[in-house]
Amino acid sequence: MKKSIWIIVLFCVVIAFGCHSRTDAPKTSKQEQKEAKKEEKKEQKEDKKVKTEYSPAAVSAGKNLKISVLMDTGDDNIALEKIDQREQLNDWMGRDLVAMLNKAGYEAALIENSGQYKKGTYLLKVTIVKYSAGSKAARIIVGYGAGAVSLDTKYELFAPDGNRILSDAHGVGSGRDWTYCARKLNKQTVDAVSDKIRR
Repeated sequence: MKKSIWIIVLFCVVIAFGCHSRTDAPKTSKQEQKEAKKEEKKEQKEDKKVKTEYSPAAVSAGKNLKISVLMDTGDDNIALEKIDQREQLNDWMGRDLVAMLNKAGYEAALIENSGQYKKGTYLLKVTIVKYSAGSKAARIIVGYGAGAVSLDTKYELFAPDGNRILSDAHGVGSGRDWTYCARKLNKQTVDAVSDKIRR
């Protein structure tokens, strides 16, 4: 009797706290290990698909293509553990966004604060509005959309003269890894920026 109670308690702890860990949830059977490996392969395949499908919009020659990217973790009034998650997401997303912009033909650079912004260039500010890491354990064990990752961001583009010329908010949810959500939003942001600048 005690053994079955401990198993139930352990399962509840895995579901409750598995969402904040990037490490794999404890596996209790070979079948679950196979499912976890299958899920990881699926995530890797999807990441590759997003990378290969991404074809940056062409930008007009002769335009000022310098863009400073400023990332903002958003609301500071959250638990310490969630602040760490947001900072990790913020760092990864910023580097990935700069890489995408450079691939699209811009001269993009990541800045840490507005004081590092150089006038005469575009400024792209991206703010994390809402982020839920979901539960990897729930995604593997339960499936059917349980434990999904969700990410909402807001982006603002300022022209070299300082005027805001673009602003929008968007979000995405997925049963895959958080990097998938971040990359998908970065792609949408780059496409919106290119559509605006090349007019």
